[in-house]
Amino acid sequence: MAVDAGLSSKDYTKGFAPSWVAALAALLGVVATFGAMGWPREGLLPRRPVLTAGWCGFVLMVWSAGGVIFDGLRALAVLGVPGMPPVVDWPGFASRTLAVVAGALLAATVLSYQRACRGGRTRCGRDDPASPRSSRRWLGYAACAFALPYPLLKLYWALGGTIARSAVGTTSVEGFPIGEIVAFALVGLLALALVQRWGRLVPRRLLLVVAWAAAGALLTMGALAGFGSLAQALGLVDGPARFGSDGWIVYLVYGSWLLLGVALGGAVVDYQRRTRLPCGQCGR
Repeated sequence: MAVDAGLSSKDYTKGFAPSWVAALAALLGVVATFGAMGWPREGLLPRRPVLTAGWCGFVLMVWSAGGVIFDGLRALAVLGVPGMPPVVDWPGFASRTLAVVAGALLAATVLSYQRACRGGRTRCGRDDPASPRSSRRWLGYAACAFALPYPLLKLYWALGGTIARSAVGTTSVEGFPIGEIVAFALVGLLALALVQRWGRLVPRRLLLVVAWAAAGALLTMGALAGFGSLAQALGLVDGPARFGSDGWIVYLVYGSWLLLGVALGGAVVDYQRRTRLPCGQCGR
C-alpha cells in the first residue's frame, strides 16, 4: 500500500504529494483559465496549449488532493468518532481540501472550453445536432469490474493468503474485510445504476451527487496510491511503500482505485449527458 493509514502521527502524510505539485497545478490552472477566457469569440491562447495546461493541471491537483480522505477520517476521530488516530495535519488538510475544490472548478472550465471548441452552443454548451454522439455505457461496466480487485485481495488475505501480504503494514490486513466488501459492492452497484434501466428508479439528482462524490474520492485515493508509489520509486518522495518481490501485486490492486475513479467519472458524465433535460434556450 502506498500509505499506511494507521500511522498515529503526522507521519501519515509520508508519500503524499510534495508541495511543488500543488504549486505547479495552480500555475497550469491559471494558464488554462486565462487561456479559455473569451472563448465565445477568440481565446487568448491556441486551443491545444490551453487544453494541455488545463488537463495536466487537473491531474496534478488530483494528486495533490490525495490523502484528503485520511485527513477527514482523522478529523472525525478528533470529534470522537472511532476509527483513525485523532491526529491531523491541519495545514495539509486545508491545502488538500482546496485542491479538491480547485480541481473540480478547473475541470468544469476546461470541459466547457473544450465543448465550445468542438462547436457547442456558446451559451448553453449543447452539442451541434450534426456532431456524432455515442453512448459510453461500457464505462459503467468497466467501473464495476475495477471495483473487484481490492476487496478480493483483502478477502484473500483474511482467509490466510500470504502472497504480497508483506508489502503492507500488518494493521492493514487484520480482521475480516466486511467494510471493504460492502463499500466496493456499493460502488459496483452505483456504477451499474448509471447504465442499467433499473437505475432510473433512483432520483437523477441524488444519483449524480452520490456518483460524483464517489468518483472524486476514488480519484484522490487512487492518485495517492498510484502517483505516490511511482514518486517514491523515482526518489521524488520518501514514502512508506515497500517494494518487494511480490509488491507489484499490491500496487497494481491499489492502482485500480485510480482506474475505478476514472471509469466511474466517465460513466457519470455519460449518464448526465444522456439524462439531461432539454435546454430552455435552444430546446436541445
